[in-house]
Amino acid sequence: MSSAEVARQAGISPDQVIRFDTNSSPWAGADLTALGPLALNEYPDPTYAELTSAIARYAGVSAAAVTVGAGADEVLDLLAKAFVGPSDPVLLSDPTYSMYRTISELAGGLVTEVAAQNWQLNRRSMQEAASQARVTWLSNPNNPTGELLPLDFIAELADATAGLVVVDEAYYEFAGLTAAPLIADLPNLVVVRTLSKGFGLAGARVGYALSGADVSAALAVVRPPGSIGSVAAALGTRTLADVAVMRARVAQIGKLRERLAVDLEQLGFPVRTTPTNFILVAGAPGLAKGLANKGMVVRSFEEGSAMSGWVRVTVRAAEENSRLVDAMRQWRLADDS
Repeated sequence: MSSAEVARQAGISPDQVIRFDTNSSPWAGADLTALGPLALNEYPDPTYAELTSAIARYAGVSAAAVTVGAGADEVLDLLAKAFVGPSDPVLLSDPTYSMYRTISELAGGLVTEVAAQNWQLNRRSMQEAASQARVTWLSNPNNPTGELLPLDFIAELADATAGLVVVDEAYYEFAGLTAAPLIADLPNLVVVRTLSKGFGLAGARVGYALSGADVSAALAVVRPPGSIGSVAAALGTRTLADVAVMRARVAQIGKLRERLAVDLEQLGFPVRTTPTNFILVAGAPGLAKGLANKGMVVRSFEEGSAMSGWVRVTVRAAEENSRLVDAMRQWRLADDS
């Protein structure tokens, strides 16, 4: 539901709506005025040389290992287009990021899901199924459960299959664990990241893949020449030049996450924290709707799903988190009365 629609139903202005459902940053990632004049009458450099170099420096890899795209979603889609064909077996866990299934089926792949056990990946079943998969998708940390898989398991998984293993590290800046160093020995391993989360550039849409030479070459064949606009590319390059700001904000989110968890637990809401910028909260039926009626949107899950009965809550700025806690306190009091 759009913020405008939420505002209309809640009877408030759109600027009062708080999105606790998108896992975006509560702070702007870059100042447009710092970019200076840009030649917006011209198409962007199709090689994105400056952006690619900035990412390579940040990730500690060569520029040849980097493929950029309009957000991690486009990069994931490019991988599906390059490596998934009609009736190809594709593997993912359940629950996980829904985009993996969407892009795999659009490419004609046949998707197999390995169900989690108590929100933990069934590693044995995943490894057995991966041996036959053309592409295996992993979210690490996993969205929405927050599970962080160890690197030794990822290496074993990639070693057990001739297919591609894609590790989506959208929350890498929060978790601090990356499979990127494994790529040198495992050419079928790909790491995908974004500047949307830790760097706060969700509105700019800048993502990238880290991979070996063969995967990079395959992605170059299917990548559009100008899907990232000049402004977004310049914002990404500028933001990557100031990593210290990102790290300070990530550390602040960590403190705010723990504070929010404590506040909600004191209200009687069971909470699961994650190594990301979101927490999971057990909510009684009607909680998500009750919060939306106050202009606060959380991520709810379908009845019958593995996440049923829980909501995912993005950690935002202190004052926004306080508004959420107050709203949940009022909802709890009304529900108990």
